[in-house]
Amino acid sequence: MTQIWFIAAAVLLLAELLVPTFFILPFAIGSLFAGISSLFTESQNIQLSTFIVFSLVGVYLSLKVFGPRNKDKKTSTSFSEGANKYIGMTFVTTEDLDMYDPTLQHVYGDDWQVVSIGQRIPSGSEVKVLNVNGTKLEVQTKQG
Repeated sequence: MTQIWFIAAAVLLLAELLVPTFFILPFAIGSLFAGISSLFTESQNIQLSTFIVFSLVGVYLSLKVFGPRNKDKKTSTSFSEGANKYIGMTFVTTEDLDMYDPTLQHVYGDDWQVVSIGQRIPSGSEVKVLNVNGTKLEVQTKQG
């Protein structure tokens, strides 16, 4: 029975190399320890118990070490990610802004179509981003 446990451990270890996860590794370790226990005892119950215990411990440890880290994941309740990070930011316009004709502006390292809300804004004015509508930033003068 000793050879069977060691052959099973070797086959499972080789199978682990073909799988991108650490799913089979705990069972290979359990087979290895069952093979070691078979060197000391002929009882198949002890060998099987050793295989089960070490496999379960291996599964537990692999989940703790390589498993998902839900505690570390940061969840955001605000919408200040992606394009919405521009909402509330201010910048100085380089061209006149109109309500109906968007102009291309370089805003914080990105090129955006910028359109004013409610009034025409001359170039050189400081504006505040109120909304992101698709690929357009909707702005108004900082004073309101």
